[in-house]
Amino acid sequence: MNKLVHRNNRGGKTARIVFLILSMVFAALALGGCSSKDSEDEGDIVFNFAKNPITLGEVYVYAETVIEDYESTYGKDVWNMTIKLADGTEENMEVVTRKDIIDTIVRVKVLNAISKNYGVELTDAEIAAEKNRADIFFNRLTDDQLEKMQITENLVENVFCENLLAQRVYEKLVEDAGIEISDEEARETTFYDMFFAFYSEDEDKNIIEITDIKKQEQYNKALQAYKTLVSPVSEESGNIESLAAYYNLEFSQYYTMTPKEIKEQYGEDIYEDIYQLEDGSYSLIIETEYGYHLFYMKYLTDPEATAARKKELTIDAEDKYFASKFPGWQRTVDAEYSYAKSVNMDVYNKISFK
Repeated sequence: MNKLVHRNNRGGKTARIVFLILSMVFAALALGGCSSKDSEDEGDIVFNFAKNPITLGEVYVYAETVIEDYESTYGKDVWNMTIKLADGTEENMEVVTRKDIIDTIVRVKVLNAISKNYGVELTDAEIAAEKNRADIFFNRLTDDQLEKMQITENLVENVFCENLLAQRVYEKLVEDAGIEISDEEARETTFYDMFFAFYSEDEDKNIIEITDIKKQEQYNKALQAYKTLVSPVSEESGNIESLAAYYNLEFSQYYTMTPKEIKEQYGEDIYEDIYQLEDGSYSLIIETEYGYHLFYMKYLTDPEATAARKKELTIDAEDKYFASKFPGWQRTVDAEYSYAKSVNMDVYNKISFK
């Protein structure tokens, strides 16, 4: 079962894993072209939303996928983990995930409810494809799961159809928002730092600062390397990686970084020096407290890395836009709903996470 997962901030350490919209989910609201809800007893109700019952079976379609995915990724003990939330507080993984599942269902319900306002509907081909995926999912459930969780094939088909419709509405909403990220905002710069260090390591990996004589030797090497790189007749001209290997420069390598990361890593002065370079050019020898640097600018704006970051920033901006608008949409569909007051935990707890 495919899933879309909330992305952590770049380089962030937040362990919370939540999902925005699963790429298959259900229909408590009738969906044109998809099968309607069973006329038989609807079974245990986990909560009501917009006067529509959300059954144990519907919730289980979400939960089964999440449980399976998390356990395969983090192990069976994942539900005993304590994780840090965005606000800095800590919570048990199962508690967080249970709420995330219900929040996901509510988002899907709201997006389906407003779909006609935005002229979004599924095509016959999309409905047929979702029914096929639903059948595959349904057929891998055991008889015990089907009976205990009160799941029917008709229910699973509705789950898949409604989720796809929700995804289409989401795409329409963020498209209409006209969110654009410029190359400047998304810039990733790729450069080589040829580094002649002022320190070395002993056998115990202790850092030892080199003598002034050794520092002068490092400068002479850096100067020789610079002349070699810019020389139009040298065989090693332009081959900075080969020269770094020749001088056995352990900490020399290519980096792809944002302007902010470069400033944080190297400081304001070197940041300004780096951004004065053009593609294919070399800096002069730059001294810092750590050693001598010789920079080669491969891409001031790396096309591939910048495009990837632009996509990442666009997704983040779309998520923030959606999050800012969603409470208003939810109130128009069901202003009375709240997780704490609306969800019947006695029924919900019939779905075991352990």
